[in-house]
Amino acid sequence: MKKAATSRNRRHRRILEQRRSELLVELRHDLHDARAGVDAVQAEDATDELDAGAVMERSSIRFRLMNVKSEILVRVDQALARIDQGQYGLCESCHAEISEARLRALPFALRCTNCEQLQEDAESAARRHAQGWLYQLRGECL
Repeated sequence: MKKAATSRNRRHRRILEQRRSELLVELRHDLHDARAGVDAVQAEDATDELDAGAVMERSSIRFRLMNVKSEILVRVDQALARIDQGQYGLCESCHAEISEARLRALPFALRCTNCEQLQEDAESAARRHAQGWLYQLRGECL
């Protein structure tokens, strides 16, 4: 069992390191474009307000995507640290092994499928609860 886990960890380390390299290249490219003012130049060339608005929306989307890539990079680094600590592939909630299929799909997964679903359900319930309070504070009906 331990030999299989070691082999799996080596395989996943390669996948994670490859993904880390790809993310770093993409983020460097994105940062270069942002610093070069690619969107600002396009906004200057826009012929009307609608064109300028579209350019600004593309810029906003680009920065949101950069944020997502940065978050994934952090998760990849955390997964690599879990490999080094011997904790990779163990659910942080129930401590059971995360399935190989889940790790192939999401190599930086923190939880098994069941615990992830429970977490998502709890977060969804918390959002609904917070929205209910917000509506009550405003005096609105649900």
